[in-house]
Amino acid sequence: MAEHLLADATAVNVALIALGLALGVPHGSLDHLLAANVLAVRAVTATVGYAALAAAAWAVLHWGGAVPLALMIVASIVHFGLGEVETMDIPFGTSMFARTAMLFTGAGALILPLARGGPGWDETLRTLSPTLADLFGSGTTRFVLIAIWAVSALVSAHRLVVERRWLVLVDVAAIGVVGSVVAPLVAFALWFGLWHGPRHIARLVEHELADGRRSSTTRQAWTATIRRAAPATLGAYATLAAVVGVVVGYGSSTGAVATAIVVLLALTTPHMIVVAAMDSAAHRRRIDTTINRPPRDSRVSVAG
Repeated sequence: MAEHLLADATAVNVALIALGLALGVPHGSLDHLLAANVLAVRAVTATVGYAALAAAAWAVLHWGGAVPLALMIVASIVHFGLGEVETMDIPFGTSMFARTAMLFTGAGALILPLARGGPGWDETLRTLSPTLADLFGSGTTRFVLIAIWAVSALVSAHRLVVERRWLVLVDVAAIGVVGSVVAPLVAFALWFGLWHGPRHIARLVEHELADGRRSSTTRQAWTATIRRAAPATLGAYATLAAVVGVVVGYGSSTGAVATAIVVLLALTTPHMIVVAAMDSAAHRRRIDTTINRPPRDSRVSVAG
């Protein structure tokens, strides 16, 4: 019932999609600065390189046909799923099977809408690529995607119950409900803007606070993060507005959404690389901490 109500409310859908995408844009606005630190280059050099990679990705996605779009969808599932794995704070030593299950579970707000299809999404996907529209519109593909998510969610839920991680379990349930009930594009956009984006920004605030050079309190870290992210955020908004505005001028809301998705996928390409480097560094720190941790009986108590 709720799905049909949302599916029929085209104007509401477009507004919610625009809101979700707009709220999600800022979470990648510090990527160029993170890249500069990782590569040990000037910020302007990293910014130019980041923009060039995004532009190249847009060109490939725009003119390359179904294959680049399909690869980017798969990469996005992995990226979004890994974001949830990081948020879930999965401990090292967790089996690859369990981590993979949690990855697919976390990407449910993309996998389930892809599997369900429906008004708005089907037209948008056909605008992006008729070949992909036929692929994702087949019953076999939809069954496989739903089965992958359902099995992954069951494996993840079992582990979370055993570990008594109730808040994360609620999060998994929320992903399932949103991905299953809300109109597909709205489900993804709202998850992108209200789940994925804010959580990544929270990680950046933690990174800022741990750095300690500009911020010594959480409030200062949030302020510094927002201030440093503002220029790139405004630039991304301007790019989206310009490109989508041209399409809207031709009178196609579906084309506008499809265009916005391509732009965001292009921006996501360098973003995924930066986040992967960020996650890799975090993993190395965790491994170093584990390896260098002294034996339990050799720790010095400071409790007196």
